[in-house]
Amino acid sequence: MTKHLRPNERQCGAVAEVKSCLAAFRWAATSSTNLRWTKRVSSDPSPQRSSVCRNLMSDTINDVPPSEYTTVIREMIRHENDLTNHRIMWLLVGEGFIANAFVSVVKTGEKSTHLLFSLGGLLIALSAFVMLYRSYQARGYLRYLGMKAKQGRLREEHLPLTGWPSHRIKGWRRGFWVSVWFGEIRDLFEPWLLLPYVFASLWMISLLHTQTDLNIASVLILGMILSTGILSASCIAMVRLQGEEDESTEE
Repeated sequence: MTKHLRPNERQCGAVAEVKSCLAAFRWAATSSTNLRWTKRVSSDPSPQRSSVCRNLMSDTINDVPPSEYTTVIREMIRHENDLTNHRIMWLLVGEGFIANAFVSVVKTGEKSTHLLFSLGGLLIALSAFVMLYRSYQARGYLRYLGMKAKQGRLREEHLPLTGWPSHRIKGWRRGFWVSVWFGEIRDLFEPWLLLPYVFASLWMISLLHTQTDLNIASVLILGMILSTGILSASCIAMVRLQGEEDESTEE
């Protein structure tokens, strides 16, 4: 007499079938010598087992389904925003430490002491600017990928593991940013650029004031101009070096 299974028993059987198939694929993936065994399992004549195995194989081909690209990119943009906030805090803490030490020893009046602390504060401002500018570029690149994902034109190989991958889509700034250095003009007044520029200008003015005989007005103007030139040269150098990496990945 044929024994009929209840609905609960059928569901349990299906669940057990899925678990066994998933465990089999995990075991087979751990060793290259089990490739023939994987093919035998995937070609099992049982309809239920074959359909389940084919679905599992199709899911493992793509790490992230295309429908979730925008969600992944949105989380990566949020991570870059948090990273920018942490780097701004690092800038403030570092500059505060140098400024406190500078005030405590400025009474000595030695030019070598002024030179040492001014260069230290300038280097901290420049280092923070490089990191903040890289985060700014990463957010811009992720927005570009998000726009392509919404249009359904983003391929899986272009979905990065980090916000600023080593190889990017060639010409991603074209038509998306107003220039190769920044996306919008109003971005120049955001803290990621304004704070490093302010600190660099202050330390440059202090350096010129102690090391030259120029008047205050000339020191202020020259300090601001030199700080602008240093940060601009850093942007140009970074974008030019990154252009060589962008060449490696075509859209």
